[in-house]
Amino acid sequence: MRNTAPLPPFEPAALPHHWVNRLGFALRKELTTRFQAAGLSATAEDWGTLLILSQGAQTPSQLSDASLRDRTTVTRLVDRLVRKGWVERQPDAEDRRRLLLSLTGAGQAAMAEMRAIVGPLIAETGKGISAQEQQIAVSVMQRMLANLQGPTAD
Repeated sequence: MRNTAPLPPFEPAALPHHWVNRLGFALRKELTTRFQAAGLSATAEDWGTLLILSQGAQTPSQLSDASLRDRTTVTRLVDRLVRKGWVERQPDAEDRRRLLLSLTGAGQAAMAEMRAIVGPLIAETGKGISAQEQQIAVSVMQRMLANLQGPTAD
């Protein structure tokens, strides 16, 4: 049944959703700017994709799920990372019909360079915010995402 309660006045700046979105855009812009200033031909999207793949090889579907991106976008991102020599596609040893995506040695080296840029940015954005406040923010965002994604089957 649909909730018919009246909506409060819509004031975007009063909603955490607004600030999450603004922070996300600002971080992507700043990361890309800092990567370029360091001579890295990388974007924030490259970083996010490499970060997921640094956890281990993944199928394109797994990468799509982990990044919350559609398969077409993931394919485009992976194609670009393959051209850069940072990611490789290999047949899955257990099922040759599937491909696994993984970082190359050059991809791991690029990740190390990017981490040296990302670390100070994370510290900068957390300046003046206690560890407890940051943990509360993480917890709230995790719960909001869980609410959006709905119940999961165990």
